[in-house]
Amino acid sequence: MDWLDGAVLRGSGEDAFVVEYGEEIAPEIGRRVAALADAFDRAAPDGLVEVVPTFRSLLVLYDPERTTREALLAALPAPDDDPSHETGTHWTLPVCLEGEAAEDIAECAAGLGISEARLREIFLAGTYQVGMYGFAPGFAYLSGVDEALAIPRRPQPRPPMPAGSLILAGGMAALTSISMPTGWYVIGRTAITLFRPEAEPMVPFAVGDRIAFRAVPLDELDRLAATHDGGLTRTTS
Repeated sequence: MDWLDGAVLRGSGEDAFVVEYGEEIAPEIGRRVAALADAFDRAAPDGLVEVVPTFRSLLVLYDPERTTREALLAALPAPDDDPSHETGTHWTLPVCLEGEAAEDIAECAAGLGISEARLREIFLAGTYQVGMYGFAPGFAYLSGVDEALAIPRRPQPRPPMPAGSLILAGGMAALTSISMPTGWYVIGRTAITLFRPEAEPMVPFAVGDRIAFRAVPLDELDRLAATHDGGLTRTTS
C-alpha cells in the first residue's frame, strides 16, 4: 500500500501541505498519521522544516526555496505492507481516580448512568493512543475511549483544575499540562509533567504512542509527584 492510498492532499499556503486520511477519530487513522510522520522524520529530506500530526492528518512544512511537495513525497521510504501497523512506544502511567484527584467522577458517572466503580473499571481496561497535542503546550489528546464513557462536554466550563489532570468528554480523554477552566470532566490526576521546555523532547509522548493507566491511591500520587517522571514506565516499543 502506498503512503497516499485513500489520502487527500491539500495545499496550505506556499510552504506547507496537509495529508488527510479521513474525517473521524479512529485508532487506525491515527496509526497511519503517526507512521507517515515517522517516515518523514527518518527520511529527513532536504528542505523539510517540520511535520505536525493530528488525529486524522499530517501538516508538512517545508522551505519552498529548497524543495517541493513532490520532492518531499518522493523522498519517503517505501512503506510497510500495512502502513497502519503499530508504531511508537507503549507506556504505563499511574493515575489516581478517587477523592480530590477525581473531582468530577461522581458527576460524570451519574451523567453516564453508571456507578463510579464501573467508570473506573471501564477506563482502566482501555489502552489509549496519543492522537495529537493542542490547545496548550503538552496538552495531550487521547483516542480509544470506550463508547460507554462517551459523555458530552459540559454546557458551561467548570473552575480550573490542576495540571496533570485526566479529563473526559466528547468521546475523548486528555491529559492537561496547565491549570485552566474546562468543559470536560475531571476524573483523575497524574503526577507527570507534560511540558518541559528545557528537555529534549519537551513532551513525554510521541503522537501514536499508547498509554495504559494504573490506578494508585492519593498518597502514592503525592509521592510520585516528587519524582522526575511521575511514575511513568515504558512497557514496549
